[in-house]
Amino acid sequence: MERILIIAEKPAQAREYAAALGVKGKGQGWLENDQYVITWCIGHLLELERPEGYMDLEHVGKRWSLKRLPVLPAVDSFRRTIKSQTRQQFQVLQKWLKSSEITQVICGTDADREGQLLFQEVWDLVGCTKPLSRLWISSLTREAILEGMNQLRPGQAVEGLSAAGNGRAFADWDFGMNLTEGFTSLFGSFDTVRKKPNVVSIGRVQTPTLALIVRREWEIEQFVAETYFEISAAFSAEQGQYTGRWFDPAQENRRLTDRETAEHIAARTQGQPGKIIRAEQKKVSEAPPLLFDLTSLTVTASRRFGFSAEKVLELAQSLYDKKAITYPRTDCAYLPADMIPKLPAHLKALRQEPYQENVDEAMTYSVPQNKRVINTITAHHAIIPTTETVHLNKLPEAERQLFDLIARRFLAVWFPPAWYQQTEIVTEAAQEHFRSKGRILLSSGWKMVYDFEDAQDPQAESSGTTGKTRRKNKNRENQQEENTELPAVSQGDSVQTTEVRIDEKSTKPPKRFTQGDLLKAMESAGKQIEDDVLRQQLKGKGLGTVATRPAIIENLLQRGYIRQEQKTLRPTEKGTQLISLIQNRLPHAALLISAEMTGQLEYDLAQVEKGELALEKYMSEVEEAVIRIINELRAYEQKYGKTPLAQAPARSARSAESAKSSKKVHTSSEDQSDQTDKSAKKTKGAKEENGSSAARESGPEKLGPCPRCGEGVIEGNKGYGCSNWKSGCGFVVWKTPICGKTLSQAQMKSLLKKGKTPLIKGFKSKSGKSFNACLVWEDAANGKLKFAFNHD
Repeated sequence: MERILIIAEKPAQAREYAAALGVKGKGQGWLENDQYVITWCIGHLLELERPEGYMDLEHVGKRWSLKRLPVLPAVDSFRRTIKSQTRQQFQVLQKWLKSSEITQVICGTDADREGQLLFQEVWDLVGCTKPLSRLWISSLTREAILEGMNQLRPGQAVEGLSAAGNGRAFADWDFGMNLTEGFTSLFGSFDTVRKKPNVVSIGRVQTPTLALIVRREWEIEQFVAETYFEISAAFSAEQGQYTGRWFDPAQENRRLTDRETAEHIAARTQGQPGKIIRAEQKKVSEAPPLLFDLTSLTVTASRRFGFSAEKVLELAQSLYDKKAITYPRTDCAYLPADMIPKLPAHLKALRQEPYQENVDEAMTYSVPQNKRVINTITAHHAIIPTTETVHLNKLPEAERQLFDLIARRFLAVWFPPAWYQQTEIVTEAAQEHFRSKGRILLSSGWKMVYDFEDAQDPQAESSGTTGKTRRKNKNRENQQEENTELPAVSQGDSVQTTEVRIDEKSTKPPKRFTQGDLLKAMESAGKQIEDDVLRQQLKGKGLGTVATRPAIIENLLQRGYIRQEQKTLRPTEKGTQLISLIQNRLPHAALLISAEMTGQLEYDLAQVEKGELALEKYMSEVEEAVIRIINELRAYEQKYGKTPLAQAPARSARSAESAKSSKKVHTSSEDQSDQTDKSAKKTKGAKEENGSSAARESGPEKLGPCPRCGEGVIEGNKGYGCSNWKSGCGFVVWKTPICGKTLSQAQMKSLLKKGKTPLIKGFKSKSGKSFNACLVWEDAANGKLKFAFNHD
């Protein structure tokens, strides 16, 4: 029998492929019929070998030190090992990749760099040479899957993507493994509170992101407030009353910093006659906001609902798995031209409450085709609802809130622009000038999609009045003018000044980053870019990728480099000392805190993906940088010796919440450094290792991945079973006492994560003798355990 093998990223994705292709048979770790075998990876099945695997430990020793460094394997010398908790699923993939029944292989993992990498790791280790194709889709609807199967890409078409995936992994390993060990050996210590080493974690993306937060804090600390004065005057004209604000026509941005001058102007103009020297009215349009990419979605959800970046990614992934939205890990806010004929189907899928009225009106307009909607895309287009009707009442509240943002943003682009009547009056009194502005909504256009108070939010994030760039202060100014109606005066009209008021104000320091603000800063490598169209044009040189930035922020919180205070992020003493040390004492290491330099590395990685830069060339630049920094650390050690940094503060409730959240969804942090910290949680790759259901907000806690199918294991009254039991997975470990001991939840978590429990004391043999042992898997897929007396 000749069959086609499809390898998905996780079980939920495999089930969608099976449903679309009519595959109903089930095996232990795969689905099948006469034409297809569909199996899955459960995220990364492999991990890069630790540095010790490349060392002569008898010569360099087991203790971290600079004399063991650098460890820089050649591109073709990096080795990967099979993770113990996913070994069984790897064996399933290996079996089918080598099977004589399989004549063609289709990579069906997520269509991005990390999805390609987790497949490529297995493909390379197995050494498969069968014909290979790539399934490239942006949603899991039946229509999208079948269309993708009819338009498979040749395996060679994604070789650049595979190379870039390896480049990301290898570079993060080089930076993280070498520099974390190097910095910790010089600046680390033993944390007597936590009873573990105070590791100084360094990462290619993590460290420059920390630098953004620390430098913002320094700006705030060094800020000196400046007092200034605003003068406003009330005028009476024949047509009505209005107010204006003083300005200097020779220097538009001039601030009055001298009270005496302000009082002199106020005294000169108080009660004086005035004259209208300019009165202009014009109609201006405001285009709908751009569609969402992951960053803008996160910023909006954070502002509206207080969601963390990690939370938004978790919710979006769950909506994608439920076929509610298109692929969420996208950095693009546009749609491709070939989607124009399909957009009405996406719109019709929203024809239910609370969107039905808006959908009906949107259908009276033509399909949106302007450049703010249809434009050049990157690997994936903007996030929009799919062609599947979503049962909103079945979604958890947080998912429903996020879907509502996406649905309304998609609806908005079908509607015409909003139109305003904008009025500007310049009044002269006693040779002083006052400006008055008003803005009246004439036609709501796309804003009718939003509730009245919500209409300001998308406007503030993006859109352009008559195509011009709009800065934050411009947005605030427009909001203040909103619904301000000025009298219909004309140039040359006489007025009377009825009141003059002086308001004392002071300049404000820069604001601390929120998670949303930080994501935008990471995207633009620290540059403040408010205009969304320009932001789309400058992508590619940011810190990390759209899918990995949330995990970077979570890692900084968990490692004690930053803390969250309400919605803002502040550096800890440990984080501040690290950046200060690098900036002031380690000039070669300064590239680690250069957002522009790290952004350039990300840009070079994109060139590897396009085939315009060889992977070996990219890695040679990384290796040279690591060598320079290690040599600099040696020189520092000779001159100053070991100088421990501050230890991380006690974990806050926010940090504990972050740690709990990160156990649900494992996204690539683009930093491999914490693999070297035995007490720190390992950063495990780019995807959800315990399947799509782990992203759900409600329901029992997922204790770890099911050894049989990869879904989450949950605790029941009588045992620990797979949450996928309704679909036929029979994995269970019963709570029946074993030699007098019942397996606890913590012990089960350890089993699922490490393949064994911690040492359990007080087992009773049949003769009544007490003994201590660990429990390990005898047959993981069937939940069978055995004792292990070697506790190392």
